[in-house]
Amino acid sequence: MQADWESFQKPFFLGIGGSGMSSLAFLLLEKGLKVGGYDGKHSPVVEKLISKGAIVLSKADVLEAECYDLAIYSSAIRLDSHPLVKKFKDKGIALVHRSELLHQIMSEKKQISVAGSHGKTTTTAMTAFLLERCGYSPSVMVGGEVAFLDGKGGAWGKGEWAVFESDESDGTFNNHNAQVRVLTNVDEDHLDYYQTRENLLSAFARYMDRTSQRLILNLDDIGIRDALPLFQDHSKILGFAKKNGNSEDRFLKSLKLENSKIAFYSIESNQLRFQFQKKEYSFSLKYPGEHYLKNALAGILACHEIGVPIADLAKQIPEYSGVSRRLEYLGSKDGIAVYDDYGHHPTEIKAVIQSMEGLKDGGRAVILFQPHRYTRTQNLCKEFAESLDTGEVVFLLPIYSAGEDPISGVETERIAEAMKRPASILPKEIENGVSLLKNTLKPGDKLVTLGAGNVRDWGISFLKN
Repeated sequence: MQADWESFQKPFFLGIGGSGMSSLAFLLLEKGLKVGGYDGKHSPVVEKLISKGAIVLSKADVLEAECYDLAIYSSAIRLDSHPLVKKFKDKGIALVHRSELLHQIMSEKKQISVAGSHGKTTTTAMTAFLLERCGYSPSVMVGGEVAFLDGKGGAWGKGEWAVFESDESDGTFNNHNAQVRVLTNVDEDHLDYYQTRENLLSAFARYMDRTSQRLILNLDDIGIRDALPLFQDHSKILGFAKKNGNSEDRFLKSLKLENSKIAFYSIESNQLRFQFQKKEYSFSLKYPGEHYLKNALAGILACHEIGVPIADLAKQIPEYSGVSRRLEYLGSKDGIAVYDDYGHHPTEIKAVIQSMEGLKDGGRAVILFQPHRYTRTQNLCKEFAESLDTGEVVFLLPIYSAGEDPISGVETERIAEAMKRPASILPKEIENGVSLLKNTLKPGDKLVTLGAGNVRDWGISFLKN
């Protein structure tokens, strides 16, 4: 059944506590809709949704499907086996993917979309933060809990612009019509969906080619460089690239971009300086790591494209206060500081470890990594090992399935065996695993729980017990 977009007022979310789903639910609540949902896990985000007016069910058998006029699902929901899907189908109520709802809602505004294998959540949050600080009151959809939005990931603003995270994992990021598009990088991920790197590059090339106003690109990224030749009209590009030697870069010259269309930057001591349109600017952030600075530059250029002066943006960005699970400080116990990060791809892991080096201050950086999905572990086992080898002390957890069926022979042990540095594998049970961690950690250490599953719970348990 097709959704009646003009009249729906009572949407129901299957798995409302998920990051992307909860953000959309918060947005619709602010828009004035009566939001309901189901989630088997009672989490802080579910509590916050309830406090904002959502009706959240924890048991499937109490649903009265006829009370709602639209059911929303994500790619994590199995339509052939989820206990609530049949109830909506029997009542003739339309089921739509969350991306379809997102694109429909955001079409009411002018749009900035942010895509990329890594950094899109942070870049989206930074862009929205800048627009909010500069008086634009944007509508926002971010796949995380954003500090300046009071811990929510979605908001419906009064302004004419919307900023949203565009997810490439299932190909739906090519179903919207955002006028301004940001692309942070292109890396080999989600090959369970795309199958080959060529298919992945083609999808990102379509994302870039469909830009109607401006395309903000990280021109240093190898994946973006490989995707650019797959379409011909590069006239809408506004890029950024490292200053050191890149002004003579043959690839950049082949794009035939005027220097006014490229911001050349350099980074030193967690400060980024860049030259753009014959002027020089600089800024720093509260968070260590080059990737944060580059994400911020992408957000600055996107905001400038819609009319915000760069000087104002560079002045505001140091106040950016972060997203939950992006090198988030959870607390300290017995002289051991605990951080948490969502990174679950080898490139992200390496970036987090580099950032942790900047926080060590005499202690050790201890990594607790939980592989996410059997297919990703199978496809990137060698790359995981190489990234984790850059760490000082590494612990591994069993694979978090994220709803996938196990694959024979694909286990965390394969990553450990491929590593040059010794890594300890902890048991699946949190209580037993945390006890083993405590025997290893020393005062002054910095522990980061790393992964897209429930690894954060290990850090919280360490702090509580």
